[in-house]
Amino acid sequence: MLQNLKSQIDSSVGSMRRLLQRPIKLGSSKAKARQQEREAKHQRVRQMRRDLYALFDQHASSRQLMRHLAIVERTLQEEGLQGFEALPMGVITKALAELERIVRDWSPTGLAELRSRMAVLARSRPPQAASATGGVQIDLRASGPLGLEGVAEVSEVDHSEFEEMERSWVGVVPTQPAPSSPTA
Repeated sequence: MLQNLKSQIDSSVGSMRRLLQRPIKLGSSKAKARQQEREAKHQRVRQMRRDLYALFDQHASSRQLMRHLAIVERTLQEEGLQGFEALPMGVITKALAELERIVRDWSPTGLAELRSRMAVLARSRPPQAASATGGVQIDLRASGPLGLEGVAEVSEVDHSEFEEMERSWVGVVPTQPAPSSPTA
C-alpha cells in the first residue's frame, strides 16, 4: 500500500513538473482576432491585385491605354492599401472610370471590392483644394522624364490671357493682327 501511494505521488509530481515546464502562451483572444483581421485584409488586397493583374493580362496594351488604373495596380503592389488610399483624388476618379469602362463581369471579388473602395474614396474625399491663385497643386511623386520633382501648380485661364503670357515667354511684343492684303 505504501508502494502504491508512492507511485501515485511520483505520478502527480511528474504531471505537475510537465505542467510547469510547458511554455505559457500569452496570446489573448483580442490579439488573435486582430491578427485574423489583419490577415483577412492582406488577403483581400492580394485578391484585388490578382484580379486586376488578370484583367490587364487579357489585353497586351491595356496598361498603356488605362494609365490611371495601371498606377492603382502598381501602387497596390508596391505600397499596399495605404498607398492606394493616399493617391491623388484625380487619379482615383479616372481609374474608377477606366475600370468601369472595361469590366463587364463583376463576379471576381477583388475587382468588385476595388471598385467599391475607389467609389467610396471618390465620394468621401473632397476634390483637391485650390490654391490662392485659383489653381490646383499637384504633387509629383516620382521624377519625370526631365528629372523635375516637387509641386506643380495648374490653373485655368481664358485664351486671351494664355496668348498674352505665351507672347511674353517667347519675347514677342503683343501686336494686332495684320490686315489681310487683297490678292489679285
